[in-house]
Amino acid sequence: MSDKAVHIALYPSDWLAGTRGLTPAETGVYITLVCMMYERRAPLQFDHARLARMCNCPAGTFKKILAVLIDEGKLIETPDGLWQRRVETEIAAAKGAMEEASERGRKAVNARWLKVKEQSDQAEIVTVKPQSDKQKCSSNIPKKDNDFNKGELREKYPSNTNQNQSQKVKEEAEDARANEAAASLISRLTHALGFDHHGTIPKYWISPDAPLIVTRWLTDLNLTPEEVLQVAVQNMRAHKSPANGPKTLTRHMQDFAAAKQAPRLEPTKGRAHDQPRQSPDRRAIAADDAFARRIHAAARARSPSDGDFGFG
Repeated sequence: MSDKAVHIALYPSDWLAGTRGLTPAETGVYITLVCMMYERRAPLQFDHARLARMCNCPAGTFKKILAVLIDEGKLIETPDGLWQRRVETEIAAAKGAMEEASERGRKAVNARWLKVKEQSDQAEIVTVKPQSDKQKCSSNIPKKDNDFNKGELREKYPSNTNQNQSQKVKEEAEDARANEAAASLISRLTHALGFDHHGTIPKYWISPDAPLIVTRWLTDLNLTPEEVLQVAVQNMRAHKSPANGPKTLTRHMQDFAAAKQAPRLEPTKGRAHDQPRQSPDRRAIAADDAFARRIHAAARARSPSDGDFGFG
């Protein structure tokens, strides 16, 4: 169980009657000091400068207000520090209520899981009734009778009842083991989400369909119990509150399973523009251009002849 009190009962009429006659500044310092006592569950040390900063009040003003609160009997000085008797009473009552609620929740969950375990044990100890010698002999002999309406001879073979019964018992045992595993995982989930710390487990986590939903996470999505716990805790941290039941976590389980089954990442390959460019051989290009110009000039300077036109 958590050491910090989850909530404290506040009685408005008692508070208004107790603070009647105090100034707004005195009331503000008073409620701040009382809340600090509830948070620490212990008297406050006499560090006036620190207490004044916590109350957002100047040190001189804080000393005057503290003196008034002590004189009015709102606060008392003890060897351990500044304290209030009502705070001590409420903390003890809240702690007792938390312990009682936690015990009730633990008994309810244990009773449900014990029932599931008993069903599993009963399914495992069921045995198949052996056949007698007479049944063994008669089962191998086909039964025949005449069908006078159709004039045909039919053979009747008895069905294998024992085999069907054995298969049914096996399936029931597997279902019981699956329910037991789901119940164990639900126990770990409620503990990780902090429900048993507060003493109250929401009804959605102990509903009849809760084990079926959790079992489908393990079988259909192929998740491990550790991965289920990881997704549930991450969802609680993201939403700053635990999920109300398994149904609200199914989509997150599916997303995690999809990311788990995604293709493996491959190293990034070099792109076309990342490849080093090869600069052209400008000298070779210039030499080719010069050679082409010389050919062209020689062709123009050559005088035409009859042979050029095919006459001989």
